[in-house]
Amino acid sequence: MESHKGDAADISIHRKLTPDKITVILDEKRAVLSYPAERITSAEIAFMMKNCDEIRVAIPWKSISQLGLNRFRFFGENSIPVDFKTNGASAEERAEFIRRLVKCEVQPEEIIYPGRIFVEEAKEGGVLERPGFGEACLDVARMLGSSPASVYSTLITPEGYVADGNYAAEFAEENDLPLITIKELIFYRLKNEKLIEKAVEATLPTKFYGTLKAIGYRTPIGEIIALVKGNVSEGEVLVRIHSECLTGDVFHSLRCDCGDQLENALKKIDSEGKGVLIYMRGHEGRGIGLINKLMAYKLQEEGKDTVEANIELGFPPDLRSYGIAAQILMDLGVKNITLMTNNPLKIEELKKYNFRVKRMEIEVEPSYENLDYLRAKKEKMGHMICRVNL
Repeated sequence: MESHKGDAADISIHRKLTPDKITVILDEKRAVLSYPAERITSAEIAFMMKNCDEIRVAIPWKSISQLGLNRFRFFGENSIPVDFKTNGASAEERAEFIRRLVKCEVQPEEIIYPGRIFVEEAKEGGVLERPGFGEACLDVARMLGSSPASVYSTLITPEGYVADGNYAAEFAEENDLPLITIKELIFYRLKNEKLIEKAVEATLPTKFYGTLKAIGYRTPIGEIIALVKGNVSEGEVLVRIHSECLTGDVFHSLRCDCGDQLENALKKIDSEGKGVLIYMRGHEGRGIGLINKLMAYKLQEEGKDTVEANIELGFPPDLRSYGIAAQILMDLGVKNITLMTNNPLKIEELKKYNFRVKRMEIEVEPSYENLDYLRAKKEKMGHMICRVNL
């Protein structure tokens, strides 16, 4: 959709990037320095150590699993701090460890945990799957002809503050480094690529929510359905991006609030006569899958909360992202969104794709069975839940 592209979409990112130089990547709040992991040397590491905070290695989830790194605990949401047993702290030793790590030349027993290099889960689809720094770094690595693995670190001022856009621009110019923004990457990729494919559209009469239009999409994360009512290409549109939850949506489990949220959202769309519900298959258990979610339930019965249980199983607290949903909304022509959510992450991500977003709360009355679950979402994941009695 034209409204999701600006002048930045016409800028060739490829013309800005230079294979032998670190790239400065900027968003609204901070900037990072990035370089492809398989080609990292002591020079790039030393430059980052001088000008940045901790060293991060962004790689897709399947690589983290293949390397066996998820046997270690996640720290700070989605990163695992590691080091190589025989390595010291020098730039060359760190660079060698990273190169060997992303080439699968390091065995789990050769790794020290916790360490000083943070391995971070990043979406393989890049900024079109999640508009974060890790994903932007993977995109840049691919554009430079390297595998999707990148070393990056947050740029810091000489006074020790996180660098803002002005400092980042001056820093890039002084050091003759290319500078791009995450929004430029998003617009460039949206103009030149498409991760979703509309496969079918059919009428869906329902028992409780009136007649909906069911639109099926093929996506890199699986088959997704959008339920649409009315003309959603004009005005403000009620939107619910709902993560698949078999236990809550189908079997009405009392352990979560998912089923009630789904029903409430569909009733509001029906009452409004206009809206979209995107049912995100593949989001079961915040992205860990059905069997793992049941394993997490077992751990919760033994005293863990929902976040601790995911980490205990070798997953970050939340593997979900909403870039695919954003592209579906663009395909439907939606521009102004009233988002039914308690999750601030959904709002932040959609805004990065240039949607105008307002929030409508979608809380349900807590029960004895889901009170601890809701409390953990509020306290540990920042969900905007007011009805939980702390």
